[in-house]
Amino acid sequence: MTMTGKRRTRSSHAAAADKSPKVNTAAKKTPKSASKRRKKKQQHEDNETSSFAIITTSESKQTKGEAASTKPSSNHDEIVSYITKFVSATKSSSSSEKESTDFPSVISYLILFLQKDTTTTAAVNGKDEQQASLAAMYITKEDVATLLLPWCVGRLMRLAAASSSNDDNSTDDVDALDGLAWAALSSSLDIVAAATTSLSTTTAAAAAEESSTLQVSTSNETLLSSCFPQSTLNRLVPYAGRIAFSSSHHQPPSSSNNETHNIQKSASTTFVHLVQRYKSSFDVVCKTLLSDVDSLLSNNQTDTTTRPPHQVAVVQATLEKIHKLMENANPKRLFTIVCSMDVLPRLGRLSMVLPSSSLDDEKLLIQKILLDGLFHPVHHMDGFRTMSEMKLVPKVEVAAAAEAATVEKDGEKKAKKDEDKKGGNKTCFQAGLFHSVKTLLSSVTASVEDGSGKDDVIATAKLLPGIVHGFFERVREHATQSKNGGSTTEADAKLQFRFWCHLILPVLEALFSRKHQNGNNDDDVDNALMDAVSQTLGLVLQYDAYLPSYNDPDEEHLTYLQSVADGLVRCVDGSNNNTKTDNDNYALVTSLCNLILLNHRLLHGKLSTVTYYTCACLPQKNQEPNKLLFTIVKTYRELRAIGDFLTATREAFTKTAASQESADTMNNILLCNNVVDSLALAYQSCPSGQLQEMWNFFDGWIVDSISTTPELSFAVQMFIIFVKSIRSDKQNSLGLRGLCEFSMNSSIAKLLDSSDIESSIHMRLGFDLCGWLVELHSRSCFWVDNVSVDGESSFLLTTSKDDKSRLNVLSYLHNKAETAAASEGFSLWKKSFLGAYWQSGGVGTEVDIGVHTSLRGSLQRLALHRIHQLHSMIYYCNLEESDEQDSKDSQSTVLTREAKMLVDFSFYIACSEAIGAAGSETEEGDLALSSASLWIPIAQSLPIWSHYSEHFHSELFLIWFYTSISSANSSRNCSHTSRREYATSIALTRDASFYDNDKIMTPLMHVGVKFATHKSNDDVEASSKALSFISSAPVEFIESSDSTNILAEILDLDIHTTATLRQSQNDQLVKQVLCSTRSILARVLSVAMLPSGFDTSLFAKMTHHLLSSSSDDIGCDMIYLSASSDAINECLSLCIDYYEKDDTLLQDFFSQLSNLMGDGPSSEISSSKAFLLRGVIRKVNTLNRHHSLAKRSATKSKSVYDVCTEKVLTIYERTWRGLFSKISKVNSSACVELLLASELLSFHANCAVKNAEAKENAAELFENLANIQDSSPEADMITACNYFLSVMAAAPDYLFECVAQGKVFEQILCAMSSSSSFQTATPLLDAAFCSLIRQTDVDGLNTATTFLIKGEGKRQSSVFLVKTFHLIISSIKSQEQQKYIAGHCEHFLLISMDLLREKSCNVHQTQHNVILFSRMVTTLLAKKELLVLSGREIGMICSEMTPLFHIDRVNARDVECDISVFNSCSSVVSALIAHYSKQLYGCPSPLFGLLLSLLSHLLHTNARKGLSEKALEYSKLCELLIPHKDIFKKHVVGLILCYIKALSEGMSPITKKKLMPSVYALLDVCSDFETRQINAMIDVPSKTLFAPVFKSYQKFYQYHGQA
Repeated sequence: MTMTGKRRTRSSHAAAADKSPKVNTAAKKTPKSASKRRKKKQQHEDNETSSFAIITTSESKQTKGEAASTKPSSNHDEIVSYITKFVSATKSSSSSEKESTDFPSVISYLILFLQKDTTTTAAVNGKDEQQASLAAMYITKEDVATLLLPWCVGRLMRLAAASSSNDDNSTDDVDALDGLAWAALSSSLDIVAAATTSLSTTTAAAAAEESSTLQVSTSNETLLSSCFPQSTLNRLVPYAGRIAFSSSHHQPPSSSNNETHNIQKSASTTFVHLVQRYKSSFDVVCKTLLSDVDSLLSNNQTDTTTRPPHQVAVVQATLEKIHKLMENANPKRLFTIVCSMDVLPRLGRLSMVLPSSSLDDEKLLIQKILLDGLFHPVHHMDGFRTMSEMKLVPKVEVAAAAEAATVEKDGEKKAKKDEDKKGGNKTCFQAGLFHSVKTLLSSVTASVEDGSGKDDVIATAKLLPGIVHGFFERVREHATQSKNGGSTTEADAKLQFRFWCHLILPVLEALFSRKHQNGNNDDDVDNALMDAVSQTLGLVLQYDAYLPSYNDPDEEHLTYLQSVADGLVRCVDGSNNNTKTDNDNYALVTSLCNLILLNHRLLHGKLSTVTYYTCACLPQKNQEPNKLLFTIVKTYRELRAIGDFLTATREAFTKTAASQESADTMNNILLCNNVVDSLALAYQSCPSGQLQEMWNFFDGWIVDSISTTPELSFAVQMFIIFVKSIRSDKQNSLGLRGLCEFSMNSSIAKLLDSSDIESSIHMRLGFDLCGWLVELHSRSCFWVDNVSVDGESSFLLTTSKDDKSRLNVLSYLHNKAETAAASEGFSLWKKSFLGAYWQSGGVGTEVDIGVHTSLRGSLQRLALHRIHQLHSMIYYCNLEESDEQDSKDSQSTVLTREAKMLVDFSFYIACSEAIGAAGSETEEGDLALSSASLWIPIAQSLPIWSHYSEHFHSELFLIWFYTSISSANSSRNCSHTSRREYATSIALTRDASFYDNDKIMTPLMHVGVKFATHKSNDDVEASSKALSFISSAPVEFIESSDSTNILAEILDLDIHTTATLRQSQNDQLVKQVLCSTRSILARVLSVAMLPSGFDTSLFAKMTHHLLSSSSDDIGCDMIYLSASSDAINECLSLCIDYYEKDDTLLQDFFSQLSNLMGDGPSSEISSSKAFLLRGVIRKVNTLNRHHSLAKRSATKSKSVYDVCTEKVLTIYERTWRGLFSKISKVNSSACVELLLASELLSFHANCAVKNAEAKENAAELFENLANIQDSSPEADMITACNYFLSVMAAAPDYLFECVAQGKVFEQILCAMSSSSSFQTATPLLDAAFCSLIRQTDVDGLNTATTFLIKGEGKRQSSVFLVKTFHLIISSIKSQEQQKYIAGHCEHFLLISMDLLREKSCNVHQTQHNVILFSRMVTTLLAKKELLVLSGREIGMICSEMTPLFHIDRVNARDVECDISVFNSCSSVVSALIAHYSKQLYGCPSPLFGLLLSLLSHLLHTNARKGLSEKALEYSKLCELLIPHKDIFKKHVVGLILCYIKALSEGMSPITKKKLMPSVYALLDVCSDFETRQINAMIDVPSKTLFAPVFKSYQKFYQYHGQA
């Protein structure tokens, strides 16, 4: 019998060799007895080799006899030869023969044979195939593995014995044969163990069919058991582990090291296989295997982040073995072993050496060991709940203080023990966990000093977060299984918190004592302890183990956390004095963040220290310092106590030396955008009563720190953030004005001391702050009535008569602006700057403005704020001035002149740096807000200064705007300033008011096209981005006078870019530019109003260029062709619009279009040309449907329709043969040609062109459509076929003339059916089918329904049937159609109900089925002329929807699907109540059963699962019941009782609020009798809870007027 691919035993080989069934039968009786397997290994090997010698001898004889005319396979002969050599070498007893030079090569060959994927067989003579098949010899991998196993085991056992006697763990001295032994053993085990494992997974039927395989696998297990008894495993498994972790692997790479690496991999594979056969108890494995692996990991000094995979495999196999043995271990003994001082550190070290993401399985395995070994829900958790340690909260004491009170502490312990005995508290074995952790960490100082226990301390600390997580998770699982629905109760949280307190106490004491000693502490130990504290605090926060709202009578929990916070703050003080790395600070910062999230009171008194430390950590790469600072600000913002945070920031300067270093540290706050935004939000929402207090705080801070520049700069910037963020309203406007004036006389007076030089930082800070004070003062004046324009608005910037020391800011600003405007440089700049910019190719240059560098940004910001102030003043002046007053001398004219001068001055300052250049930092290097960029303030003030600007300013601003939006991801503009400018410009593009600014929108496209043209040569990327913005910007207004110029500019740019693209075929940026230019052309042409004297040469040039360049195959994609087609179509629309004035435009257009086609009638065109032609024909069809082709020329009698018809028919005649030829080839790339053919035939159909040939072509194409759909599964081709059907169905009369009605319906329904099987939407086919149904008669309906019911032998899906029938009943109009369809409605109604019963479909299919059912049923309910439902059918509909809301089906749906199902069912119920209310009177039970299911579903829905949407739909249903209250009032009682029950069991406030309208409507249905019935059926607590709901109903909903 031939056994292809199956392993055969040695006996079966002998039987096959002799071709005798007798031998085969005897061979089956040859397995060795148990007594023979206990003989010496040498005798065992001799027996094995002798038996295999018989096999090979008989095999060779057989091959020679049976293959007389045919040569045997060379591979088979070769393997037989090597097996013979192996048998000969191992049979000899002399060592010289065994160690011969040929023997390693024999072993190597056999190993390679095991690692190959093929199996050798002898050649077979073809004359007698049946006999030869019985004798075909297979030498499988299992045969070779069976041969090698005894030799490998014997040799490695001798090596293991020698290694243990010599105590040598290195592989440096092993010879090549030893390495081959490891490789042979690992490969053999891979083969034999895999075959044995497959036996256990084989089904009974398969095992019965392959009895020979069953015998082979049994023999494998027998072989493994004989080769690997427990005594062998006890010696070989540790030895394999030592080889896998040998130190020679970490030497420099060489050939010998590569061999050693291979030996280690083989040893690791052997370890993995053998450890699965390791039979021992859990405690023995922990003492032996776990101890050995831990020792190997400790002795193997390597980088744990790059641990080799073969070492990882050893660790994983050991952990899997431990976890597997835990199932049968004694629970108490299991807990004792896992939490012992030997096992716990070992597990911690294993967890510590597996930190990378690729080792998540191993870490999860350790978590499982901890979870099952320490916190078994049945055997362990109850002990934790009852133990005495959980009834008290310990105190955190450092070691120094603990030593002084040792005697007193022992006495207290004895007293507590006595009290515990009296109180009945239990002492459980679970306390051993706390004892082990405390013992391991209590002597941390001594153990680290002598180096003995350092690893144990680190390993234990690393394991503590996993232990805490396991305990917390077990408590949560217990809460989930209880009646409270999964929410952790306060008692459970108390248990979790106290467990954490006792477990983390030794860590805290060890950490704080080490910090208290101030010695040379070991950073590794400190980091491990700090990580444990940080991670466990995060778990306390995550699981809500502590909340300030929990009952804490003696504040024990708060006291414990306060001691933790105090100790961590002391660590902060120590860290401020030491230089630490990012990783060192990470854990400490995270701990502080968790503490402030737990309770802000813990760090309130040390907030300044924590804030300074956090700011010092901010430059680091990790995000935790930023998160901590943001958390602090957010917490105090929500507490309405942001002043405490501000006080802490000022105290941070007083506690540290007021140096530049401390200022730089605190300035890091300003670099955190989220922190600054949170501060701004706090200032906006703070109570009005706190504004003056905070204002005085900032003002006093500036005055007090006037002599310390670093602190002063920070105070001013914080004050600016405060001033910018204040909201001014009618209530606080007067107070804010007074505060602004107060600061001008106090802090501004100090900053703007006239004795300082202009370059002083005080001047710059003063102007910065003064500008924002002016802005706030202007906003406040808006709310104040009867404002004196000159007396009050400008007073803020002038000097008081009594105070001559303060600088007159307004005069200073005017002098600077007037001096700059009167200079020759200013005049030259305004005349020649734009010309020089465009002539230089769009490269900006710097302008010397004569203002000191440090004051430019401050004066610019001040000028812009002054413009804002002037804008308000001008508005009030215009209200007060009369029309008869001379406008030249009016006050508004003077103020307007000043505003224009300041606009010039602001732009003059902005041009002092090149446009697009990085902003310059100040000499002092601080982070002043105004020194970053000179264009950002202008962009932010755009709505104000644009009122007083000229075209020069608008163009200059747009140049900067396009430069900034083009600088994203550019290598030349990667500075922080460039990124801020880009963000500012993007913010403008998203602001709707930006597009309402006429002074900016008027030159927007002109400047943009000009900018792109100048950048197209040297910076194509910038040109592409600028054009992309123009093409997508919502610009609706274009002046008619500029339309021609813009078209000419865009056309020139497009021609230039096209020439560039021809030179560089694959330049994507150039293609993007072309796409943008074509899109812009389409947009401009769509709104352009050409003047009467329009030069047609430009239009002809544009048409010629678009049609010629777009049709060139220059590597263009569909996006480019789409943009080109849109532009060409707009040209056609423009030609048709101006046909009455000039008919030559349309003639020239079609003349250029004819160049896309060949000269002959059968010429083929390219796909790109077909795409453009299709766009033109489609545009003609669209205009024809809208009756836009009726225009006639003034000189000719032809209309547009006549011209288009003539040209389209010409296109049809010249292209049809080529199109049909390409389509008939069933080419997947012919979708464009099919779309073009569809448009051509659609034109014939819609225009009723009498062309018999066209009808024949349409019929022929329709016939080939089925083959095209079957042969081209591509989505584009299927869409093209569907489009053809839809456009032809739009003219059903023409289609039925070409094709028989039955074939049309059959083709469309087949296409719809195939699309339904792929679960794809087919709107085109649906529209085509509906169009045909509207125009067909009863015969057509009969054809469609027959196809649905019978389906030509094909079983159609329920989804397809219901969807199609719904389209039919939605489309029919005539009475004959309705009468025919009425006979099938009941049948398809039953099919639609089957959709709800399909439980095997996925989530989205369920959603689709329910929606389809809802549409079908609601349509049938509304069309009573088709079907009138009885009460039985209505009850069946409701009963079918009720199971949709069972808990198992609800859990299987996602949020979106669940909302859709709920809404669909609600729509069906609404339709039932609206159309079948009388029938519902007789069967209300199914309806209210469904309503009860919907309500129960709502009660178990939270806000994240669509509660609002569902509650709104349910309230609509309840309101529909009110008109039928006389019938339904007694059934509503059950719904209200369900709500009351949920209210008594606990309902979230959100759910209660959302359901309140529904409850009001239900109560409105009830009469007084039902109300009293409800009151009698509920208990007293429920009455208490429901009473406010009922009173609210009576107050806000119940009608109290007269009926």
